[in-house]
Amino acid sequence: MSIFPAIGISASGIDAAQSWIDTSAGNLANMNDAVPLGNAAYQQQTPVFSAVGRVTGPGAGVAVSSVQLGSPAGVVVSDPSSPLANAQGLVREPAISTASQLVALVEAQNYYQANASAYDRAVVAYQSALTLGS
Repeated sequence: MSIFPAIGISASGIDAAQSWIDTSAGNLANMNDAVPLGNAAYQQQTPVFSAVGRVTGPGAGVAVSSVQLGSPAGVVVSDPSSPLANAQGLVREPAISTASQLVALVEAQNYYQANASAYDRAVVAYQSALTLGS
């Protein structure tokens, strides 16, 4: 166990938030990836967080325990100009909402900033505590 638990807890929150930002950004980057109807679409990724540390009492932070994947079925759209389209001009695209991914990015950014602020305040508090004896 660390002598400075607040720093480690906040750092774990920063790491988790970065994973959340990365998955949402990846979803946005791949949301228009069309595939032929017979293929699976890009699957939306959503991080699953879990507490780190003791079952009871104060924990030791948070971690990404897994990444949940969305449906490979996607949505069928008409795009006759696509070289991947079938005879009817249909392709499969991921079922990803731009709005929900942008909301997730804002939430992840707020989560990141809150943990970064807590980290900075913990560092200042510990530095102040170290100077008390001098």
